[in-house]
Amino acid sequence: MRRIQLLALVGSAIVVLPASALASGGHHKKPAKKPSAIKSGTYKATFAIEKFNITLTGGKVSLPTSPAVKCTAIPILLEVPVGNFVAPAALSASGSITEQAPITATTVVGAPPLTGQSTFSVTFTKKGTASGYLEESLAGTFGDSPISCTSGKVPFTAKLG
Repeated sequence: MRRIQLLALVGSAIVVLPASALASGGHHKKPAKKPSAIKSGTYKATFAIEKFNITLTGGKVSLPTSPAVKCTAIPILLEVPVGNFVAPAALSASGSITEQAPITATTVVGAPPLTGQSTFSVTFTKKGTASGYLEESLAGTFGDSPISCTSGKVPFTAKLG
C-alpha cells in the first residue's frame, strides 16, 4: 500500500512539474512595439498646380525655395517665390516646424520692390505623409499709393517617395 501511495505521489509530482514549467515559462510576453518614427526621405508636395520637395534627414528639414504663391494687391497680381530658407531647420518632437524668411518682389521696372516675409509650416506624420501651408505678406508702394499683398495660408499635402 505504501508503494502505491509513493507511486501516486511521484506520478502527481511529474504531472505538476510540466504544468508549472509551462505556467512560468510558456507565457512569454512579446516585447511592446516601439512607436514608429517619422520617416526620413524626400516628401513630394503639391498645392494648386505647384510641385516641390521637402527633405527630412536626421531630424532636420530642408525647406523648399521654389514654389511661388499668388498674392493679390490692387492693381497688380504677383506670384512670388517663397523665401530663401537656406539652412536645414530642426524638427520639433511633435514632428512639425514653422519657419519664416524675408522676401522681395519687383512689381514694375524702376518702382521700389515690395518687401515682407514668407512663412513655411509643415507637420509630418508617422505614416509617411505631411501637410502644411505656405504664406506670404508683402508691403510697399505702387506709384504714390501704399499697397500690401497677402496670400493667406495656402495649404499643401506631401507624401514620402
